[in-house]
Amino acid sequence: MKNITLFLLATVIFTACTTPFESFGEFSRKQLQNSEHNSWFMDNYDAHPLNETLVSQIDSLFSEIEVTIYMGTWCKDSQREVPGFFRIIDALDANDQINRLVGLNEDKISHDGSAEEAGITNVPTFIFSKKGEEINRIVEFPIISFEQDILDILQDKGYKHAYDF
Repeated sequence: MKNITLFLLATVIFTACTTPFESFGEFSRKQLQNSEHNSWFMDNYDAHPLNETLVSQIDSLFSEIEVTIYMGTWCKDSQREVPGFFRIIDALDANDQINRLVGLNEDKISHDGSAEEAGITNVPTFIFSKKGEEINRIVEFPIISFEQDILDILQDKGYKHAYDF
């Protein structure tokens, strides 16, 4: 009986300490980090080798950019790439430029139809916009590196993501 009581108490404490999180729909980075996804988020955030030279080149070009991220918390690519992207965003001090973070189901369907409207076929997808107009996107994984791909997008160097034939 004592073991059952301790188990129930531990369960209640654990549940009370985690933030309720619905990974289908729009959510914030804080909600993602403060959920059951924290371990893979922080592990992959810390593992991203930040290229500070490229980040400094991106910084002067990033001021008017907004980013919408479509991801799946169930997706290994999203688990690997989204935290690394946020490491770059932190280095740029640009968290306020993340327009939306949207969790999709395994069929890559969004709660509000925005993923279908945006033509999302793979996750994660990072859509870069300026003045409300999409300028380009990184789909599933960067071609060279996140920093180089972002710089190529912002310098309008004809960047093509992995599925842009």
